[in-house]
Amino acid sequence: MRQPEDELLAEALGRINRGGKFASRFLGNDVAEFDHELPLEFGPAVDRARAVLGRLVGGTVPEPVEAGADRVTFRVLTGGGYLDMNPVVVTLDATRDGEWATTLHVRAVAKEGLVKQRAAQKTAERVAELLHGAAESP
Repeated sequence: MRQPEDELLAEALGRINRGGKFASRFLGNDVAEFDHELPLEFGPAVDRARAVLGRLVGGTVPEPVEAGADRVTFRVLTGGGYLDMNPVVVTLDATRDGEWATTLHVRAVAKEGLVKQRAAQKTAERVAELLHGAAESP
């Protein structure tokens, strides 16, 4: 079953190389996921998540893909791997866990060819670093 990430990655690879969209069907996915708990109210936690994704994509502030009272989902397309040329889809779900707790679930997906770049894993690590750095800043 194709995931929404597969379609986004196929389109991005097609913009890089004419045959990239077709070839993406035959490539496996590199997937990395983690959860990060923020001791913040839901609104400030969502703002922090949006800022981190904005830094990841070069300053563009992402709009929510889905939004509700207790859950917000953002999705961005960024570069990873060698020279940031491998497209990576990052999905971040912010979920209210209580008055002063919000859980961020981060999922990064990239296509992998014969040369394993681990672009999704490295991008997820970058998001974790940004979240950790953002959590320490005032």
